[in-house]
Amino acid sequence: MSPFFSIVIPTYNRAQLIVKAIESVLQQTFSDWELIIVDDGSTDNTKDVVQSYSDKRIIYLYQKNAERSEARNNGIRNATGQYICFLDSDDYYMHDRLLKLHAEILKHNEKIAVYYTGIAYSLQGEITNRPQLSNTFKNINDFIVLAVIGTPQVCIHHSILLHYKFNTAIIIGEDMELWLRIASQYPFIYLDNQYTIVALDHEDRSVNNKRYNVYFDTLQLFKEVFNNKKYGYNIAGEIKAKIISNCYYGIAIYFIHKGNKFYALKNLFRSVVADPRHIQTKFRLNIIRYLIGKNGIEMAKKLL
Repeated sequence: MSPFFSIVIPTYNRAQLIVKAIESVLQQTFSDWELIIVDDGSTDNTKDVVQSYSDKRIIYLYQKNAERSEARNNGIRNATGQYICFLDSDDYYMHDRLLKLHAEILKHNEKIAVYYTGIAYSLQGEITNRPQLSNTFKNINDFIVLAVIGTPQVCIHHSILLHYKFNTAIIIGEDMELWLRIASQYPFIYLDNQYTIVALDHEDRSVNNKRYNVYFDTLQLFKEVFNNKKYGYNIAGEIKAKIISNCYYGIAIYFIHKGNKFYALKNLFRSVVADPRHIQTKFRLNIIRYLIGKNGIEMAKKLL
C-alpha cells in the first residue's frame, strides 16, 4: 500500500548535516511516509551515512551530479506517496510536521492542491519564525513572486507533479518558477500557524549573499519570468519594479562584502533607478553616500 507522504531530500556532499534531516523524519509522530534521498553525485561519505539506517521506508538513490532540480525530479519520479513533501539536507522537520499536515489535508477533504506552511530559522541555536506574506492579492502570480515560498514549505498532491516538474535549466528560484506554472491550474492553500520546518543558517548555504552572487542569477530569472507570456505579462508593474530593484540591491551588497566599490555603486544606482518609490530608497542613497566617502566600503558595511 502506498504511503500518505513521500518526502524528497536532494543532497550533495552534506554527510554531516543530513543526519539531522533524516533523524527529524524518523522522529515524526505520523508514521505513514517514505523518505527518498537523492544523492546528486556526492564525493564524501553521504552514501554510507544514509545506508547506515535500516528503516525500510528510507530509499537511497544516486545520480551523477546534475544539480538540485534534477535531483528533486528524480525523487518525484520514484515517489509513491499520495502527497509529496520536500526537505533540504541542511534543514529539519519538527516532530509534528507530518501529523499537522495530514490533519489539515483531511480538513480540506484531500483536495488536489499545493499546501504550504510557514518556516522557521535556526541561528546559533535560537529558532525564529519567519513572517509569511498573506495572500491578499487579486492576482495569484503577484503573490507568488513576492511570497518566497521555499520548496521545503510545500506539500503537493502527487497528481500535480506528474505533469509539472522543476526546470533543470534554472539554478536559483526554480521553486518560484514552478509555482507560477502550477498556479495556472491548481489552488495554493496556506496552513496558518504551522512553523514545523526549520532551516539552519550556516556559511555554506546556497543563498549566502556574502559568499555567492545569488542575486545576479535571481535577476536573470525574474527578467525571463516577467517576459513570459503565460504568467509574466499580468504581474503588476509596481511589483516588477520592486523585485528588480531588490535584485540590484542584493548584487550591490555582494560587491560591498567583496570590497568592490565600483560595482557596488553601479548596482546601488540601478536599484534606485529601477524603483525610485521603493521603501528603502532613502536608506540605499545613504549607503551610496557612505561608499563615495573616505573608507567607503568599511563605512557601508557598518550600515548593513
